[in-house]
Amino acid sequence: MIFKTVVKPVLVCVAAIVITLAGPALAERPIKIGHLTHHTGQYGGFGDFFDGITDFTLDIINESPPIDRPLTAVHEDIGTIGERRGVRRLLNVEKVDILLNSSHQYDQYRQSLLKRIQYLKKPLLPSVHGGSIDPKLGGVGAEPLFRGSPMDTAQSIAALLHLSEIGKQRIVLVSTTLKGHQQQRDAGIQAAERLGLSVVGSVDIQPTWTDYTSVVKQVARMKPDAVVVLSAPNNGGLFVRNAADAGFSWTIVGTTEWQELDFVKSAGEKALAFHESVVLSAYAHTDSPAWEFYQEAVSLSPQANAIGDAANSYAMQYYDLLVLTALAIEKSGSVDSDKWAKAMHAVSGGKGKIVHTYAEGITELRAGKDINYDGVTGSMEYSKTGVVSGLFGIFSWSNNQLQRISVANGDRIAELDQ
Repeated sequence: MIFKTVVKPVLVCVAAIVITLAGPALAERPIKIGHLTHHTGQYGGFGDFFDGITDFTLDIINESPPIDRPLTAVHEDIGTIGERRGVRRLLNVEKVDILLNSSHQYDQYRQSLLKRIQYLKKPLLPSVHGGSIDPKLGGVGAEPLFRGSPMDTAQSIAALLHLSEIGKQRIVLVSTTLKGHQQQRDAGIQAAERLGLSVVGSVDIQPTWTDYTSVVKQVARMKPDAVVVLSAPNNGGLFVRNAADAGFSWTIVGTTEWQELDFVKSAGEKALAFHESVVLSAYAHTDSPAWEFYQEAVSLSPQANAIGDAANSYAMQYYDLLVLTALAIEKSGSVDSDKWAKAMHAVSGGKGKIVHTYAEGITELRAGKDINYDGVTGSMEYSKTGVVSGLFGIFSWSNNQLQRISVANGDRIAELDQ
């Protein structure tokens, strides 16, 4: 775990001084973010990247922090200890104001968390990885969960839509037993039916397995035109390699998680080249002033190496979500969950002035103006339950670089995800 928060306690002994300095002392006290990240476990390869994009965005925000309180991050590795234990430590030991990235295990601690929010009016709950959480939850002060990306199910739907558009008919879905991947599988089956595709098989795999050759042979007996694999990077790469080693050349589609280089290392360039096609569905950026500012800022940042490709879906979503979180804090004047939740809806939608950067937004808010933040990923307008839409693309790996090969129809994906 990497701890980057600096806490400066102030001891005051005279009541009169407390009254005089209470305002300035509060203004100087950092707003602490508990960042649920991964440095170990099957997603351990993402850790430096997740931390880097978080620190990069906070550096931008802290040039003029909301309500004059800088944002600081505690990076909590949950790859080994699990999400619930990490959350408990961040809340009870670090006493964070914001809990960033509730995800697959949210239901394990949700009730106790909501009781805490009921009495303390915090933590706020922005989450890049909240797409695995029931879309009926969030968006209000009592449960201030706001997602930084569309629902996870949309990723598999984008994959099926791509296969439909290139003329594939017989589809096999392979998914790990993790909750999010199972949700994606179910959504993919429903989307395939609506698209007129035939799902000729669905196979579950364990993320701890070190060889998928038997699964590959099982899939081969189903005679697919294409295979959709819903997994972490290493699992997906291993499936691709095992299939190539067994002599099967398929059209294989993964999802956002395959953006990590661990996927390429696990699959190997030889296996990737052997298959008819290996692509992934992920979120894309809009060509806008927001993208222009962000792309240049990443390239000049001390975190540039940790972030890598500025167009990575996760990077853009972290950036947009943290910018919105900070702008909503300024709009609400506090980290009170009720006020902040209302402000998140206000600064991301409505008829306010369109702004594309944090600096633009904070300037307009301090001038008493309403704003509507359109970020790197486009419009960030939220549903009543804190769900956001997004722009999708289909990507492939080439020479360790992701290349966007097409843009998916976001409206059609949203329609299929009902």
